[in-house]
Amino acid sequence: MAKHHKRTHNGKDRMTGRIIKMRRETEVKQTKGRRVGNPKPVMPVLPRPRPKCCETPEKKELVNKRLIAELSTLRWDKDWNEVTGTWDRVIPRHFVAKYRKHMAHFRAVARDHFGL
Repeated sequence: MAKHHKRTHNGKDRMTGRIIKMRRETEVKQTKGRRVGNPKPVMPVLPRPRPKCCETPEKKELVNKRLIAELSTLRWDKDWNEVTGTWDRVIPRHFVAKYRKHMAHFRAVARDHFGL
């Protein structure tokens, strides 16, 4: 089975060998600035409100204990420290993403508890 080739290529007709005149380029439209036609109305980007986290200190303590218990069961990520030339333990990324709203108060607790 033969491959399909276009009849024209490089300005020649493949069947007859005749030269075919190339199309003239279309006229370039003059525009004002970067707009072409009617611009779409832009949706404003509003800052997202931060999710509420642990209203009372008692709730904060309970959450910290629960997160420490969960974090102690996980395998920690390791990060190479160029200054000391050793591997440092780092809280796993998926844990940080899952509990992002608590990380503001939990990082200090984890640092004290695990000695980071």
